[in-house]
Amino acid sequence: MARSRHIPQGIGVAVIGSGTIGRLRAQIAHRHPSVGYLAVCDLDEARARSLAAECEADAWSTDAADLVGRDEIDAVIVATTEDAHFEPGLAAIHAGRAALVEKPFTILPEEGEKLIVEAAARRVPLYTGFTQRFRRRFMAIKEHVAAGYVGHVTSAKATIYLTQAVAEAVISRAHATTPSINTLTYSIDLLLWYLEGRRPVSVYAQGGRGRFWEEYGSVDSTWSLLTFEEGTIANLGVSWELPEFWPAYVATMDFELFGREGVLSVKDDHRDVLMASNHAVPSPYTPEVSMNVAMLGSAMPGDWAMGEYFGAMKDETHAFINSVGTGRPDPLLATGRHGQDVLLVSRAIDESVRTGQIVPLSWTS
Repeated sequence: MARSRHIPQGIGVAVIGSGTIGRLRAQIAHRHPSVGYLAVCDLDEARARSLAAECEADAWSTDAADLVGRDEIDAVIVATTEDAHFEPGLAAIHAGRAALVEKPFTILPEEGEKLIVEAAARRVPLYTGFTQRFRRRFMAIKEHVAAGYVGHVTSAKATIYLTQAVAEAVISRAHATTPSINTLTYSIDLLLWYLEGRRPVSVYAQGGRGRFWEEYGSVDSTWSLLTFEEGTIANLGVSWELPEFWPAYVATMDFELFGREGVLSVKDDHRDVLMASNHAVPSPYTPEVSMNVAMLGSAMPGDWAMGEYFGAMKDETHAFINSVGTGRPDPLLATGRHGQDVLLVSRAIDESVRTGQIVPLSWTS
């Protein structure tokens, strides 16, 4: 009998985009024992060639549609800038390739819906990259909520903060993004995952206006209140206001769930591993920024150590590759529909910030 976790013929993977995340995904795929063919793509030929050399790719291209259509490709990871997920994602689906699209799923809801419809029509597996699901602390919350240890969840609170350096890198490459769409998206995904089967029906939010408002027209922080149909409420907050030298050099998160039978709380501020040195440490996400005091482990995807990459992004990438290769769904991978739901909530939050009004949410699927 064939082993369900065995990939006898290997698998071909294409990574579209050669930014920070695309490079990580390509390096992780390169090291996966069942990836027999690896291709990379970027609109910039020099960047595509550079990444191909770094990860010993079998092919590179500046044309995503052409690359994903090659016979050697089975799975596609879309890691382009946030406002450019749709076209390569659609090309992968039309080519019949399983696709993992980085968060946010898309910027425009109509584009996300089209990807879902096209994937369903062609029976193509479609996923969204929500790496934080693969961190053990957040996975543990899901497991124990599902097992009934906190009972019916009545309220929740979650915060996520980025340094200004990381936020600058984010918004400078995708001007249409916001703290809600880019960053709070992680907390929204976790919340909807934990409260599976329940969706918010209204949102009220306010935004703080500082440096990013003046330079990019985006609020610097967002504080929101989500109300669910049966009365559960959730307070979600995001800030891009930490100074660039903040020791948690990428992100700081907190998550709390309150239920009728118990409480779950995660403080993910990375103060448990603190290093102070006379030698400045570069931030993994923004290496041009260094600090002498660093909370190690605050890079959300994971960390390089002894020449190998470890962490949630490696686990998520492996889960995607293994799922495509074996045909077995992975219970942690976020689907395209999950990504679309998160996008709709994110955009409702931004609409409430813009209008100052309570924004109703309606769900058709």
